[in-house]
Parts: sequence; structure tokens; C-alpha cells
Amino acid sequence: MTTPAAETTYPTQGPLDFALAEYRTRIASIQAEIAARGADLLLVDQIDHLAYLFGYLATAARYQAALIPATGEPWLIVRELDLGTFLDQSWSRSFETFADDEDSHDRVTKAIARFAPRKLAVEKDSNILTIERLNLIRAGNPGIEIVDFSGVIWEQRLIKSPAELAYIRHAAKVADAIVAAGARTVKPGTNDRDTLAAMYEASIRNGADNTRTAVLGRMTGEDALIGSVKNAAWATGERVFLESTPQYRGYSARIVRPVVVGPVSAVDRDLARRLVDIQDRQIAAMVPGANGGEVDAIARNEVLRQGLKPAFTQITAYTLGYQAVPRVSDHTRIMAPGQNWTLLPGMVFHVVLHTSELAFSETVAVTENGPERLTQLPREILTD
Repeated sequence: MTTPAAETTYPTQGPLDFALAEYRTRIASIQAEIAARGADLLLVDQIDHLAYLFGYLATAARYQAALIPATGEPWLIVRELDLGTFLDQSWSRSFETFADDEDSHDRVTKAIARFAPRKLAVEKDSNILTIERLNLIRAGNPGIEIVDFSGVIWEQRLIKSPAELAYIRHAAKVADAIVAAGARTVKPGTNDRDTLAAMYEASIRNGADNTRTAVLGRMTGEDALIGSVKNAAWATGERVFLESTPQYRGYSARIVRPVVVGPVSAVDRDLARRLVDIQDRQIAAMVPGANGGEVDAIARNEVLRQGLKPAFTQITAYTLGYQAVPRVSDHTRIMAPGQNWTLLPGMVFHVVLHTSELAFSETVAVTENGPERLTQLPREILTD
């Protein structure tokens, strides 16, 4: 079934996540880049980007996409079963729908053909645009030239608007509440599943809108944050990490804190103090104009100098913002050796530091006045 906007007027059923002017600004910026690359039309199917540009959080059950011309109104191909969600979430009313007994790939291919582009821009780094799908589009549009649009929308999303930052601030408060709720249950004899249940209850009560909001695990001597629930009681002396990853309006904040089951040793308190001091110095250096690789080195070099890790193979920070499956983390910008990029106001990062014994992380925004730590739990081992 085809449903052009010209035939039917559909009201907006729900409040938009952002002002229409902000969505239009995003589209205009993308259209300018389409033209700059000499393309006529852009295919967008990455779920994050459909939400960022149109407000629509699509599912990957059936192939759905948006077509954005270098000039003019975008066009979306939407699953009929998801039309209610689309109308509720999106500002756009330029679309067609397809039924579940139709070939959605064919519908996207034919929609592209109606625009008759000589050059079609595609995100070759899209998690949704498979090789098979791209080949079908090419077969249905003979002679079309493909222009690589990889990274463009990811780069645009790096700088958060005031409205986006407000959502991340809210998510950071939820993240704090989740970890605090979990920490209160980590006691000798308490089951680890009860701890996870407390974290998920806190996520729901405090307004998280995603389903995977909490991770926990025992520090077993591996220098990695590997979460798992064993349905086993916490044992005195175990070191635990609690991580929360809530989203609000799709925007994510993250925080990690260590918990020790039972009394905390002087050795653990000293290690926690040293890790926090090192990470605080790294965060303090996250000012506009700073180099990502150099900020990483502040933490990396000091950890190795003090012998807190035998080797340092992990990154120390990565991008935060809108989060959608299948990606669980956004590595558009990372802090690691050899990274030569500049921190800018509006960027937000998950800053992480851990050894095989303890782990700390924060959600940090880069502002005109320097770094702002959005997560606010005490930077210490959270043990009663």
C-alpha cells in the first residue's frame, strides 16, 4: 500500500523529541553535504540516523529507509505495521507504507528509481545496509553511481544541541540512581540477581526508556568489565563493578562504580584513590581545543608508570549520545594512542578507567567553560 502525504493529512499524535526547527537544521546540513559530494540523493537506513533526522525509531524486523534529495523534501518508506509509531514520533508526513506481504527492498529500490538519481549516496558503514540490499538497489537502478557517505551523520551528531544535552543530563541522573540502588544490595549473602533487579527497578522508576540499563559482574582478575549474573550470593571479599547505561529519549549516559562485599581493605581504598586521581586529571584536561590522543595519554601513561596495569590495551573514553541497536557503543571518537582529533564544545564522552580489581567511569560533557561531569555519584568504592 502506498500512502503519499499529498493524499492524506496526518496530525502529529505525540510530542516531538525536538523542535521542528532543529530537525530541519539537521536535514539542511545533510543536504548541503550531499550536494558537496556531487550526489543527487542519500539513502539513510541506519536506525540511529532515522531517529536523529526524523524522530522515528524504526525496527530492523523489515527494511525501512529514508531518501533525502540534495534539495527538496525527504521521502520515507515505512512498514505499515509501524505506521502508528511513525506518526507518533516523526515530524515528516512525506512517506509511503508497505505491507508485510510485500518486498520492502523492492519498494525502497523503486522509490529510489522515482527520484532518478545519477549518483546515490549511501552510508557504507551502516549496520542495516547489507551487501545484498545494496546489490538489489543497484540491480533495480542500472547505471547508478554510488557515492560513499560513511561517517558524515556520525560526525554531525558529535556536537550536541542544548536540547540533546538536556536529555543526557537527565539520563545521567538516572544512571546515578541505578548504580546507587544496586550498591545498597551488595552484601554478604545477598544474591547477585537481587542486585540486578534493584538496578532495573531504579531504572524504571527514574525514567529510563530503554531495556538494557544495567550491567554488573565480579572482578575475577581479568582486566575487563565482563558482566554476568550467576544467581549466586555475594561472598565477603568479592570486588564487584556496577554499570548503568540508561537512555532518556534515546540519549544515553553511563557510569561505573566499584563495590566491595564486606569490609574494604586499605589496599583497595588506596587503589581507588589513585585511579580517581588519575581519571580526575584526565577529565580536567577535556577542554575545547585539546587533542584526543594527548588527553588519553594523561591517564594511560600514569597508570603504566605507577604499575597499576601490566599492559593498557583499552580505550579511555568514547562518544555518548543517541543510542540504538545494533551498536552498543559509539566509537565515532575514542581516546587511545594515535588519536589526532580535537575536543569541541557539545561533545559528550563515557570516560572509563579500570584495573583487574576496581573500575570507575563518568559521563562528561565538553563545554565552552571546560569539562562538566554529568554523573554525580561519589567517586569512591560504594560500600556501606
